[in-house]
Amino acid sequence: MINFINKKLLSIITLMTLFTGLTLYSCSKSTYQEEKLVNIEEPSFEYSLEFNDIDVMDSDSLYYELAFDMTGIDNLDMSIKIDDSLYDSIVITDIDSSIQILSGYIPLNSDGMDINVSFIHNDIILSNQDHTIPEVRDIQVLTFTNKGNNKYFNSLFKDSKIVNNKNITYDKFKKYDFANTEVIIIDDLDILSEKMIVQLQNFLLNEGSIFVLMNQNIIENNKLFYSLGYPKVKAIRGSSKNQFFSMIDQEFLKKYSFHSKDLINNSELYRYFELKDSQEEFSKIMISTNDPLLLEKEVLGGKIFFLTTKIDSDWSNNSFNLVLKDIFNRVLFQRLLTDES
Repeated sequence: MINFINKKLLSIITLMTLFTGLTLYSCSKSTYQEEKLVNIEEPSFEYSLEFNDIDVMDSDSLYYELAFDMTGIDNLDMSIKIDDSLYDSIVITDIDSSIQILSGYIPLNSDGMDINVSFIHNDIILSNQDHTIPEVRDIQVLTFTNKGNNKYFNSLFKDSKIVNNKNITYDKFKKYDFANTEVIIIDDLDILSEKMIVQLQNFLLNEGSIFVLMNQNIIENNKLFYSLGYPKVKAIRGSSKNQFFSMIDQEFLKKYSFHSKDLINNSELYRYFELKDSQEEFSKIMISTNDPLLLEKEVLGGKIFFLTTKIDSDWSNNSFNLVLKDIFNRVLFQRLLTDES
């Protein structure tokens, strides 16, 4: 909170100081003046400014939201600079009520950009906030499935400006080259060969990221627990495809994307796996049973993500599909941040 000294208030304080030495100043009047001072509300401005960073994945502009609460201030100037050049100046007017929401879009620069937002009152900068957008670059993704032409992943990355995805039909007898790959997606594979496991371990050692959509073969999933850090699976949960559960946001999406905040509250999914352990330490998104939907673990220097449900057109709803897209974008966005560091 930023406080400003009201000139009238300063005058009253000065007058009271002058009167303190006069013996004729009445006690009742002094009490009245003190009560009057207590009732004067100090001017203030509180705010929260967020950017939807994963817009960099498939948009030409960056969405932002400013939540603010003004008291006793007629207006402020909101100044937006991009790489030290003034982009926009917005007048924020006090509506004298609870928190207000102001939103807008800032054009994105693929070479990376620094954004500075300042709040100015009477030519005085009350506060400013810096925000850095990483440089946009191609991210090489390999998706391994039982069917190479996976329509879901083709549509998922169709509009992305940075994802170069290649769908591969997995062959357990083949040796793969991951030299230029940054993210590997393993979709519903029943088994991985020992050769593939060694390759994936080396990939993680080189700080790669793996995203696993778990499959219904519990035995094979548990075999991989020791080699790739898979969560131990206890059982397939539920015998009916009508067994749906809501999601609980664990800050995973909120950090870089807040479009999903409403979607995640409206989405339902079929609970597919019951894990042996709650894995709360690694959980990024929970479901209403308090079991994790998404886990993120650091393994051998890389990162591995587990989605503990199954994508199925028979039960997946549109809200969940949109959230799933944000989950993938969030994972891929981490690669941009890793490159920046």
